[in-house]
Amino acid sequence: MYNAPPVVFPVGRFAWGRVWGVGAAALSAIGLLAWQWLTQAHGMWVACMWGGWLMCLLGAAWWAPRQLWVSGSLVWSGEAWFWQAEPGQSGPLQPVSLSVGLDAGHGMLLWVRRLDANAMRINPWGSAWLQEDAMPTKWHGFRCAVYSRPKGDRAADRSVTDPV
Repeated sequence: MYNAPPVVFPVGRFAWGRVWGVGAAALSAIGLLAWQWLTQAHGMWVACMWGGWLMCLLGAAWWAPRQLWVSGSLVWSGEAWFWQAEPGQSGPLQPVSLSVGLDAGHGMLLWVRRLDANAMRINPWGSAWLQEDAMPTKWHGFRCAVYSRPKGDRAADRSVTDPV
């Protein structure tokens, strides 16, 4: 079998995402303050460090809201990935491109990008965190589908690697 069987996996909202972001910002500020106090640093060096911290904070605040895919399902047709906006309802499927960001066994961070009709990328990468707990019976099939490649890619690989 070249491809994993079709699977539909729900993508939920990560409710603690904002809390984690604010917590990371607060802890990094505390760490920077502790560094400043322990090293007795002052002047331009401290201003540069706080400026860097502020740039990182602003970048994260701008980037983070665009990265979360919520209230939908990732659908593997057996040959391609799609995004279905409302879970469990039949509606138009949006073709997407997936890339694995982190595979922790029972959880997976995926980078997802919507595609147009010509399979051209039309949006920046977004992220989705999926966990086995959402649908334990479909987790293995979902992981197989994530690592499966479309048949067209396999044919191209075979023509390069197989000495026929």
